[in-house]
Amino acid sequence: MTLNVIPKPNTVEYFGGECWAKENKITYKENEFYPDEYYCIEITDGETIITTKGEKGRYYAQLTLDQIYEMGKVPLCKIIDLPAYPYRGFMIDSARHMQSIDEIKAYISAAAKYKFNTFHWHLCDDQGFRIEIEKYPELNKKASWRYGHGFGNGNMSKYGGFYTKEEIKDVVAFCKERYIDVIPEIDMPGHSTAVIAAYPELSCNGKEIPVQTKAGIFKDILCAGNEDVYKFCCDIIDEVIELFPYEYFHIGGDEAPKARWCQCEKCQKKIREENLKNEEELQGYFSNRIIEHLKSKGKKAIAWNESLNSGLVDGETVISQWMDKQHKCEEYANKGGKIIAEEFYHYYLDYEYGMTPLKKTYSYNPIGSDKFDYIGKRNVIGVESPVWTEYIEDFDRMSYMCFPRLIAVAETGWTLEKYKDYESFKIRVKGEKDFLKSLGITMADEKCWDPDNGTRFEVMRDRLKSILDPDMIRATLFPNKND
Repeated sequence: MTLNVIPKPNTVEYFGGECWAKENKITYKENEFYPDEYYCIEITDGETIITTKGEKGRYYAQLTLDQIYEMGKVPLCKIIDLPAYPYRGFMIDSARHMQSIDEIKAYISAAAKYKFNTFHWHLCDDQGFRIEIEKYPELNKKASWRYGHGFGNGNMSKYGGFYTKEEIKDVVAFCKERYIDVIPEIDMPGHSTAVIAAYPELSCNGKEIPVQTKAGIFKDILCAGNEDVYKFCCDIIDEVIELFPYEYFHIGGDEAPKARWCQCEKCQKKIREENLKNEEELQGYFSNRIIEHLKSKGKKAIAWNESLNSGLVDGETVISQWMDKQHKCEEYANKGGKIIAEEFYHYYLDYEYGMTPLKKTYSYNPIGSDKFDYIGKRNVIGVESPVWTEYIEDFDRMSYMCFPRLIAVAETGWTLEKYKDYESFKIRVKGEKDFLKSLGITMADEKCWDPDNGTRFEVMRDRLKSILDPDMIRATLFPNKND
């Protein structure tokens, strides 16, 4: 008999014999030299001994013990466990389509069971601004609403809303009880159409535009040559960080086209004044000013990997690696920068199982790239799995797309690569159906998890035919002979 636990514990020593662990006396011990998340559980006949540094380790030990209790009779054993990565994150995009607070709590409850410790909350984008801001009320009057519920489905009814500060505090408190830090993301300078719809003067041309009703990358971004933009961004940060008492703040930084900047007198003047080479370096300058402001408030910045394109980004910035074909993230990590692995082709949960089967998600090794040196591998601080909601309009669809793939990411975040086993994982994850159902989460049926190669190709062709040629589809689906 082996333990039926997710994520799989890293070290288990079996003594021989079995017992009803739920009937055991529990003895708690402390060891001040243990890391915070480390725990040791020793199950003998009649007694279970749990040793940790403090409350956090005890919490993770209890999560494991709860799963052991579900087995009934269990093997006598000793579990020594510590996560593979200190950062184990999940991201929910509430900008494109909002979730209710109860739905967000259900998702958090599931993530907590599998030992995630970070909730990255994507709160604004081109299609909506989802957090209450008092200093700039037009953000909630205009930027939080659009005329179009779904993207491309013909429903042009008014859609939107925002989370009040009290709702945000409620979610943060809910997470704190589960040892989960909450990181807000406020996109800048790109993905800011909704902001500009409310305050056109923050763009390069000052033209009035609507909040976007479709997916995409849009030319209207914040003007990097306008000092009022920096004041606006810092004011927003100051108001938002009051709600999130944690180390990190995500500033976005991805997909910021420079067409408007190239034509903007203010941006071109800023380039000359700061002795910058081009618009890409202007984004680096923009980001660094925001990062410095965060530092002044005792915060650290996280940014998407496009922020590395300028070559100027502050070296203390943590980089979210989502799609980096030029391997700048590896270079950054090798030089000492910190990286969070959120790899598009493996960890983006809003793409069909035909594009990203469960096995593909589970098998991804965040430090498997040969571009990492020894130092670089140590600077990959963790994993994160985003769910973007352009085409996910309700929680049922979100649940189907995310589970069980999110659980696969959880196991990579906690369990060392050498101890992972996909066949064992599939057996263990089947038993999670009832728990998830109790939260209102319907896990995808097993037949959907790993489609055959023909089905995968058809799905990819239908989804991406407008942006990828057939050769790239094949390279995406089948990067090696064994995939």
